[in-house]
Amino acid sequence: MQYRREIDGLRAVAVVPVILFHAGLSSFSGGFIGVDIFFVISGYLITSIIISEQEKGGFSILRFYERRARRIVPVLSFVLLCCLPFAWAWMLPAQMEDFGASLIAVSLFASNVLFWQEAGYFAPSAELQPLLHTWSLAVEEQYYVVFPLAVMLLWRFGRPVVIAAIAITALLSLALAQYGSANFATANFYLPTSRAWELLAGSLCAFLVSGGYARNSNLLSALGLVLIGVGIFVYDAATPYPSFYTAVPVVGTVLIVLYGWQGTWTAALLSTRPFVGIGLISYSLYLWHQPLFAFARIRLLTEPSHTVLIALAALTFPLAYLSWRYVEGPFRKGPIPFLPSSAHILGATGVLAALFIGIGMVATRDNGLQFRLPPGALKALASQENPDPIMTRCLYDKGEAKLEHPVADCLTPGAKTVDTILIGDSHAAAMAGETMRVFEKAGADLYVMTHSACVGFSGFYVFDAKYKLRCNSFFSGIEDYIRSSDIKTVVMLSRWTLYVEGTPFDNDEGGIEALKPLYVDLYDRRDQPAGRDSPERKDRVLKKYVADVQDYLKRGFNVVLVYPVPEAGWDVPGIVAKAALNGSPLEFSTSLERYRQRNEKVTAAFDGLSHPNLRKIKPADAFCGKPLVGRCINSLDADTIYYFDDDHLSDTGAALMAPAILDAVKSFGKADIDKLAAN
Repeated sequence: MQYRREIDGLRAVAVVPVILFHAGLSSFSGGFIGVDIFFVISGYLITSIIISEQEKGGFSILRFYERRARRIVPVLSFVLLCCLPFAWAWMLPAQMEDFGASLIAVSLFASNVLFWQEAGYFAPSAELQPLLHTWSLAVEEQYYVVFPLAVMLLWRFGRPVVIAAIAITALLSLALAQYGSANFATANFYLPTSRAWELLAGSLCAFLVSGGYARNSNLLSALGLVLIGVGIFVYDAATPYPSFYTAVPVVGTVLIVLYGWQGTWTAALLSTRPFVGIGLISYSLYLWHQPLFAFARIRLLTEPSHTVLIALAALTFPLAYLSWRYVEGPFRKGPIPFLPSSAHILGATGVLAALFIGIGMVATRDNGLQFRLPPGALKALASQENPDPIMTRCLYDKGEAKLEHPVADCLTPGAKTVDTILIGDSHAAAMAGETMRVFEKAGADLYVMTHSACVGFSGFYVFDAKYKLRCNSFFSGIEDYIRSSDIKTVVMLSRWTLYVEGTPFDNDEGGIEALKPLYVDLYDRRDQPAGRDSPERKDRVLKKYVADVQDYLKRGFNVVLVYPVPEAGWDVPGIVAKAALNGSPLEFSTSLERYRQRNEKVTAAFDGLSHPNLRKIKPADAFCGKPLVGRCINSLDADTIYYFDDDHLSDTGAALMAPAILDAVKSFGKADIDKLAAN
């Protein structure tokens, strides 16, 4: 097969955007499309080899897999070995368990299946997976298992039959990718059924070129670069992917493969020494970049700065050169004295796989080898692992509209009547256990009804397929019950600002919440939503908050309105555990000014409410300004952690607010007595 320098240069166009995308450079928002370029190139090169050997009558499946093992396994194994000491030293137990599982999956070339089950590629948690990028290797390996065998079986029927079979399969795979992008996005991203068409596009190029179709075109090859550039600089994490959108960079790559031969401007550019040099080490570059970024995020207490990430991106180049020069190159092309035959090489590959599977199995034992951690880290993590059972029981998630009220498990034990109800979302549920215990101790009754990801009122819908209709149905049922019951007081607590602003919390100190955007709008607008960032939408939501509170007051209910709970931004037990592991101070806090900025719209709306039967509770009074002036406290030490994640209060945190809720409820009774005395 003819060597093409421009194809090596095209590898550089693929790998550099991937690295810069993972380094967080917003200009390369679609850098992930580099993987699609690799898929087309792989399909083209592998199929070219198969065609050449089939035509000579000398294709050997054993020799084919030997070449694949030489190419992929040695440097991959070297990078995996280099990851092990950093995983041991820096990973928390849950991270170690995930890493062990990924070692097993990588060894079986099934990591795409594992990551499909665990999280989306663009999810914040994915950034902590050192081996996330191996999903694409798994897709290629799965292609290598099936494709050569299929070609061998069909070859006897002639080239037209093989080409037709490839083209039909590619079209079906593309159609599945488009359908899957809207209906099962995570599986669609990772699984080979939705990616096969990209590899097969390269295979079709190989059949065209081997059949004599080799053309030079400055215009078409330059258009190919433009299409790739569109994918890199225009696409982002919100682009449905893979889908028909993916055809843009795939077609761009195909145009370069078919029309960008030597003699074109595109080939002249891609054949320059920098492009070819980077292309030659592109596999090693790809293997190194994700572990560097992931371990930096694991080791540092906060999100790495852009400077750190760019420095790590630069570090991938010397590391990649060294592994290419001393591991990848020698094993790929030279004789291996202690592995003289294909059978020996494939046998050694199996031994290496068994070794890493064994290491992975060990890593998943003892809750992620938790004995490695100091007591303070284990104590901090324990606060995260045991959510209050009342929260677990009384936080609904399926829009249940016809509950039999009151649900006994969500009512203070022994209560004969229901005087007070706490409604809201998971922020209210996080407060529920400690608040219920405070009420029970005082001989007061409390009923808790909460639903995840929902404002505590009917009449809203969420910009999320799962919750879109559930919130309205659930709280419509709750409101019907409240109006028909003996309830006198309604305590309202929700994550008010999130639903208005929609964006996860960034504390501006390296703590960025691991949450996808979550917006709401009025339920009667569910079929005609305004833009998520629309000021009109935000204004509508705020006005409905106020109107719903006023409606309860007009109906004669007492209302306890709880202002927004301070968000932390970072996973508090996790950051305390990391600090304990690193020997750093265990006290964490966030800016009071940042809290005020984040919640200023909601605060202003609530401040404008006034009524004799309204009480207001401001969590900032409990968490901010003490013990640190100008700060909102997250933790004091491993024993005093106020959150069980990055925004929900732990029982320790809830204990700072629960007495204020009880006092507010009791104050209504005192006000009634004072009225009678005055008369």
